[in-house]
Amino acid sequence: MIVKVIAVRLKSIYHGNPGFEYQGAKVLNSGLEKRDPALRNITEALYERGVEYSIDDCSLYWFLIEDDNDCQFYLGLNEVELAFEAEWFESEKARIRGFAGQRYYSACEDIAQGWSIKDQTRPISYTLPSRSAA
Repeated sequence: MIVKVIAVRLKSIYHGNPGFEYQGAKVLNSGLEKRDPALRNITEALYERGVEYSIDDCSLYWFLIEDDNDCQFYLGLNEVELAFEAEWFESEKARIRGFAGQRYYSACEDIAQGWSIKDQTRPISYTLPSRSAA
């Protein structure tokens, strides 16, 4: 099982659990950006880089999930903006933990700079594909 941090576009955070369950994942935590200062700063840096606050009335929500799918699987889903392994993220946070003020924020910006941003004009789809279509 791989534990991942995933940023996903949803109308409501409450749509996350059923969506991830549909993919066979277990949600370990949601709303991570509210409790994690590094993730909050990274999210702000992403907005500054051009990530939209809302697409098709869908906001960005962060989840900690666990399943056998790799991050590339989730990155292939239209609703998912970012996906990375939690273990990697914990090591990045440990690396910058002693930083303060602007140095800490700059380190978070550097992390955000390392990711590709998806097309922010794409429509977000809510129709789950049928399992037989796969």
